[in-house]
Amino acid sequence: MSLALLPAAASAQQSLSYDERQLTTLYQAYLKKNSSDAYLEKRITDERLRIRKQADDEVKAIVSPAGTDDQLVDTAALPKAVDRQRTLVSSMEEQLRGLKVDIDLLMEEERTYYSPLSGTGSTDSLRLTTSHGQLMAKKAILEERVNALEAGLALQNDRLSKLNRTQWYEQFSYFFGFLTYGAFILGAIIADRLIRKRLVRRIQEKNRRYLIAKIVTASIYIITTMWLLSKLVSDHPSVLASLAIVGAGIAVALQDILKDFVGWIIVLQRRLYTLGDRVSVGRFTGDVIDIGPLRTTMLEVSVDGLLHAHERTGKTLNMPNSMVLRESVLNYNTTSDFMGVEMQVTITYDSDWKKAEILLLEMLKKEAGAFVEQARKQQRRRTALFYTVWEVGEPEVHTDIASSGILLTLKFTVPIGHRRTVVTAISKDILEKFTAKNKIGLAYNTIQVVGVNDKKA
Repeated sequence: MSLALLPAAASAQQSLSYDERQLTTLYQAYLKKNSSDAYLEKRITDERLRIRKQADDEVKAIVSPAGTDDQLVDTAALPKAVDRQRTLVSSMEEQLRGLKVDIDLLMEEERTYYSPLSGTGSTDSLRLTTSHGQLMAKKAILEERVNALEAGLALQNDRLSKLNRTQWYEQFSYFFGFLTYGAFILGAIIADRLIRKRLVRRIQEKNRRYLIAKIVTASIYIITTMWLLSKLVSDHPSVLASLAIVGAGIAVALQDILKDFVGWIIVLQRRLYTLGDRVSVGRFTGDVIDIGPLRTTMLEVSVDGLLHAHERTGKTLNMPNSMVLRESVLNYNTTSDFMGVEMQVTITYDSDWKKAEILLLEMLKKEAGAFVEQARKQQRRRTALFYTVWEVGEPEVHTDIASSGILLTLKFTVPIGHRRTVVTAISKDILEKFTAKNKIGLAYNTIQVVGVNDKKA
């Protein structure tokens, strides 16, 4: 038997408050019998049941300060409850290890002093018992205590797991709450778009369609706002005051970033523009290639110059989203992917202007006539929820009188980004067909000096 383990065993024995005399007597009588005795076995079983009940009461007394699962309701005391439960479980585990060590010591003593091969009846000052019956009684008591402690420890470990899960949920409850709010807002946005796209668009009468679309959008966002406010107030009564204090500080420190973020939300929610659209925001014009939470990236388009060619410059423009809050936003692609173009041609007063009109209309139909129906289909589809009576018209030629000749204005539709190509093709046709043969001449500014006589030398 290990001498180093004796102090721990002695301490464990001193902590016992069980009456082992009756069980010792029963085991002594049982050991004297050469054959099994049903009466003694039943008496031993009954005595062990009594000891088990006493061990269960001991375990209940140990765990009673930890309380019941009703403490889980008090979330404010949850961290303290978790610490108490963890300490209790550690204490019970340590006590269980001590009892198992005591059982191992008794079993080692039984092998040493009471086995058939040992010198039965020999004395040793380090022995824990004086007889085999007493040893069996002590071991039986320790086994019942171990069984009771293991059963209680399983329940306390389960309670500790529940407390840990509750604490974990409490720690992430705000995060889950914000996810719920975000999911509800996202659901409202999706519902608004689906209803407007799938149902409202089917209404043929424009005034009714426009009115219903506005009512649907307003109703969805009013309901969403009311739900969010009621949920915040019910779940977090002090959240409004906290948000006011925190929001004031954030608004001052990060006002530019907040404006950019709010601008991004407005761009997405109101669909001011999407990827690929050509837009003008303030003095900037470009094709949108990326929409971020803080910046919108565009390929710059030049709209200046004599011909207003709307050609890309090759430069990239990173525009703060906050500009949509203070500047006008012009989207070239809102109604269709086509744009209206005007082109002016001046012919001389002695030209056949009626024939010029006919030739110009033929050129417009040839170069731009195919775009009209495409633009109309896109416009009808994209403006289904807007109140508009305007539609893409056929190519036209308008006549006016100018100081240097007859001014013919060509009005037609071209794909966005293809203005220069179509204008070039029409210009080439004009140069080929406006000739002396057709009695059409292009006018230009001239200077004529009058009232000066030549002097002869």
